[in-house]
Amino acid sequence: TGWDDPKVVRSGKRFEELAVLVRYCKQRGIRMVDKMFERGEVLKLPIPKALESSVLLDNKIPTPKTYFGTLKNIIKKAPIIFGYPYVIKGTTGKQGHAVWSPREESEVDEIVKKIMKEEKTKEMNFVAQEFIKSSQRSRIFVIGDKAVAGITRPTRWRRRFIEKVKGEFPEGKREKLNPIPKDQANLAIKACKTLGIDIAGVDILQEDESKKLYLLEVNSAPRWESVKKDTGIKVEEEILKYLMSL
Repeated sequence: TGWDDPKVVRSGKRFEELAVLVRYCKQRGIRMVDKMFERGEVLKLPIPKALESSVLLDNKIPTPKTYFGTLKNIIKKAPIIFGYPYVIKGTTGKQGHAVWSPREESEVDEIVKKIMKEEKTKEMNFVAQEFIKSSQRSRIFVIGDKAVAGITRPTRWRRRFIEKVKGEFPEGKREKLNPIPKDQANLAIKACKTLGIDIAGVDILQEDESKKLYLLEVNSAPRWESVKKDTGIKVEEEILKYLMSL
C-alpha cells in the first residue's frame, strides 16, 4: 500500500524506513508517539543506556553514578570508581536480563565468562553503576504527563544488605503503589519529558537508609501485564484515551 493508505507501521530494526516515515508525518502535521521523533529525522527507540544516562545526568535527574566503556575498561576502572559491589549492564540489555553485580574481585572472572557466553561478542559496550542499597524497586507507568499506575517489586540483590528477622530474610513486597508516592510520580514524569517519551515504564530505586530516589531506567516499550494484574487499571484503554487526546 502507498503512504496515503492509513496503517500501523511497526519499524523493528529498519531505521532507514523509520526515518522516511518520521519525515512523512512531520511534513503532514501528523502527531507522533513518542515526542522524541519530532526532534529530528532519525531517532531510535529504545534509547541506548549510555545515551539515556548522559541525557538524564545533563538534566540533573538523580541517577546512580555511571561509567561507560568496553567490558575490558569496565572491569579495570569500575572497582576504582565504585568499589565493590557494583553493577554491570549491557548497553543493549533485554528486559533486565543483561545485568550482573560482582561483590568482590574473585567473582569478576566468572561473571566475564558468563557475559561473553551470553553476548557472544567482544565488541559490545557496557555501563557500570554504583550499587544502590534499595530493597524495593518501583515501576511507575507514565502516559503523557500523568503517572497512571505504580507497582513495587523486591530488588535482585536485596539479601546482601537487609537484616534477617528471626533467622529469615523478610519477603519483599509485590503489590500496587496506592497512592503512588508524589515524589516518585514527579520524577518519573520529568524523566519521560526529558527524553521525549510519551508512554513508559519508569524504574525507580529509593535507598533504604537515606530515602534518596534514583532514576534507574526509562523503558520506552514497557510490558504492563503486572501493572494490570496488581492495579486493575486497563492500560490499553488509558493509552487509547491519550492518543485520542492528541
